[in-house]
Amino acid sequence: MSSAIEALDRLIDDYRHALSIEDWDGLNVITESVQPCVDAAVAEVRAGDVSADLLTERLLDLRRIAEEVAQGAGVARQTAADGLKEVGRSRSAVNAYADVSHRKPR
Repeated sequence: MSSAIEALDRLIDDYRHALSIEDWDGLNVITESVQPCVDAAVAEVRAGDVSADLLTERLLDLRRIAEEVAQGAGVARQTAADGLKEVGRSRSAVNAYADVSHRKPR
């Protein structure tokens, strides 16, 4: 098998693993590797060293994983936003309690 296709296979495996453990930083690093890896595979197809069908299969896998990553990132962002809202509500409650508890009795 070609080195570019093997690199794509490793990239796909790395993507799946990082997604399974929700390693968002790792996914960002992997995403930066996609274009150079695809470019190398396309070059091999153009040179006749690799079947276009083989590359198409890998690219479809990559697209499916990218869609899963985008969906997972959306869920993670919403979870973080909900957590920040809760922290804000808790902080407001603590501040309100502090204001009431420090008032002098009349």
